[in-house]
This record gives sequence, structure tokens and C-alpha cells, in this order.
Amino acid sequence: MRDPRIERFLADLVASDGSVPLSDAKIGGLGQRDRVVVIEEGDEIVAIGVTAVHRHGDGTQHWAVETAVVPGLRFAAFEDRLVGEALSLVPRGEAHSVWSRRRSLDAALERAGFAAARELAHYVVGLPLSFPRARIRVRPYQPGDAQALLEVNRDAFAGHREAESLDADELARLMGEEWFDPAGLLIAEEGGDMVAFCWTRVDENGDGEIYRIAVSLMWQGRGLGRSLVLAGFEYLSQHPDVLRGTLWVDLANAPGVSLYESLGMTQDSVNREFLKLTPDT
Repeated sequence: MRDPRIERFLADLVASDGSVPLSDAKIGGLGQRDRVVVIEEGDEIVAIGVTAVHRHGDGTQHWAVETAVVPGLRFAAFEDRLVGEALSLVPRGEAHSVWSRRRSLDAALERAGFAAARELAHYVVGLPLSFPRARIRVRPYQPGDAQALLEVNRDAFAGHREAESLDADELARLMGEEWFDPAGLLIAEEGGDMVAFCWTRVDENGDGEIYRIAVSLMWQGRGLGRSLVLAGFEYLSQHPDVLRGTLWVDLANAPGVSLYESLGMTQDSVNREFLKLTPDT
């Protein structure tokens, strides 16, 4: 069960920063005490570190670490302390990385012997889009779609460390979250078989997010991804309070970046993955 004080801490950060400071995988681990470290001043939580384990098809696993801290403590000495305490959650000898959305944390990780290895960019655009309607038929998610969805996801994200790890348990957990709406999980079919999906949601700050988009390998390169993005933002535009569309994309995914920028999306923040330059001994 999640600590309500942590929930309030995260809600305050959403209010101050305008965005959720942790990924869904880390938020999902907040109820597991061995995955979370909390730093307090007086009776107030001022920072947390949290881990998630990504298990891969080849049997290996990777620990990912994220942190969140109040704005007033985003300076060198405190970030160094937070990095140390967060890394204490990772079992010795296990492969791991740390994700950073703060320049002050970037510097702390570099001092600890890490280097940036990957960048995920947050792209935004005003809604509704000024583009023609999506040229694709989609339907909402229905009970019984789970297995087909997992198969499309595995096919689309084979070799992608985080996305490929989606399994039945994680899918059930995500669908149990307050934000999940089956009407916003758009399914594309061909000949009665699921070939792609666009999973949308409305974030805590009111943004309409394309949370995950997946196209089966044999259907890639046919413009289906663009049509799904348009369908997703078209659906989100129907929410009266949603004025902005968002998504995350790996900056190494040049076709994806090109697609999103062609739709008028612009980058407003970056989440960097840091790896240790020399493994711990």
C-alpha cells in the first residue's frame, strides 16, 4: 500500500513543476518498501528514490533508478546524498542505470562516475491538431484483448529494454490505475486480428498523453504509426479540459522524432539515462 505522504509529496511536485516526476514503472513500486528510500526534514518528505526491475526475454534483468526532490534542495550536496541513498536500493553487482530530469542530478551522477547514455524527449503540441482526421478505423479496448495486445507489444518492441518487459501482471496493474480508461486504448485491426494500438490517457496535470503506441513489425513502414498518432490526439481532443497533447520518444528513434515534429510537436524536456563508466567491484 502506498504511503499517503508520498502521494502528497508527488502531488506537490506536479503542482510546482507541471509534470509527474517519476515514470509509471517507478510509481508502481512505491508500495514496496524495499524499492523506496525516503528522505525527510522534520515531518515533511523532501526527496525519494525508487527502483524498478526490468526483466528481459533472454532471462537477464536491469535495475532502473529514479529520484524526486523538492525544488529548494536541488543543489550539489543534497543531490550527492540522494544519489547515494537511491543507489543503495540496487543489489550489489546487478546491472543498473539512473534516470535524470534535473541538471543538478546530472552533475551529481557525473561526480559519482556515471555518464549519459540515452535521452528520452518529452514532446508537446496544442490540441486539437490542425491536420486531417486519421485515415484509420480504431475501436476501444475490450475484455479479451489482453493477450493480443501483449503479442503486438512484444513484436513491436523486441529488444527495447523497458517496453518489451510488459507482461500480463504489469498490464493488469496499469489497467487498475485510476487513470486507465479502456475507451482511450485504441485498437487497430486487419482481417479481425489486432495489428497495432495507441494507448492514451489524461495525465494529472490535464495533458492528453499518448502513453504507448505499438505497430506489429510486418505493418511498420506503411504510415500506420502516423494514423494512430492522429487518432490518439483526435480522441484526446474530445476531452473538454485537454488542451495539450504529449508523448515521450527516444531521441535515437529518428523516424519517430521526424514524425512527431512533422505534426508540429516540440520538445520541452529530456529524461536522461546514466550508466556507470566503470562497473562497481
